[in-house]
Amino acid sequence: MNETYEWLYDHCAQPLIQVEKEADELKQAIITCSGPDRQILLRDQLDSLCMLWGSDAFALGLQLGLRLMAGQRTGGPEVS
Repeated sequence: MNETYEWLYDHCAQPLIQVEKEADELKQAIITCSGPDRQILLRDQLDSLCMLWGSDAFALGLQLGLRLMAGQRTGGPEVS
C-alpha cells in the first residue's frame, strides 16, 4: 500500500470507524428515549443527516484523491 494511503487510513479512517460505532449507539439511544409515535420520524431525520454527512465526506475524499493523483501520470487531470 502506498505510504500516503496507509498514513491516511491509520490517522483518519481508522478513528472514524470507532466514531461510527459510537454514533450508532447514540442514534439508538435517542430513538429508544422517544415515544413510539415519534420513532419513525426520528429515525428518518437521523438517516437523512447520515446521508448528508456521507455525501460531504465522499466529496472531500474525491477531491483529496484527485489532488494526490495530480501530476503522477501523464494525461491525468490537473488540479490547481
